[in-house]
Amino acid sequence: MTIQPIQTAMPEFDVWAELAKTDLAQFEALRLATIDGFIAQVSCEDRRLQLRRLQWRIDRVRERADNPLAACIELSRMMWDSFSHLRERYQDMFEHGQGQSSSNAQPPRMAQVLAFRPRVEMEIA
Repeated sequence: MTIQPIQTAMPEFDVWAELAKTDLAQFEALRLATIDGFIAQVSCEDRRLQLRRLQWRIDRVRERADNPLAACIELSRMMWDSFSHLRERYQDMFEHGQGQSSSNAQPPRMAQVLAFRPRVEMEIA
């Protein structure tokens, strides 16, 4: 699977901030268009579906929150929960991998660390 960089023309932060202060409807329209454009560029249909579901959850959190800070805190909690879940899955995979003997299993790599002399800086006169 080849990962392609996603090219989007993203306005600068100051442009977003000014638009949010002066024209909230235009800000929301640009925000939605930017998100939809990003998701549309994802080549894998399953990933696009996952991203649309995640964005739906994010939008519901923003709608239910009493204020933007409350939404930010809840979205941060969601992110950390997801990270924690990923960490647990990684640990499970690592622990199960250590206990199993597989014909494809390779011994851990070992290497000797070499000490290098510090680089001598040349003086320019």
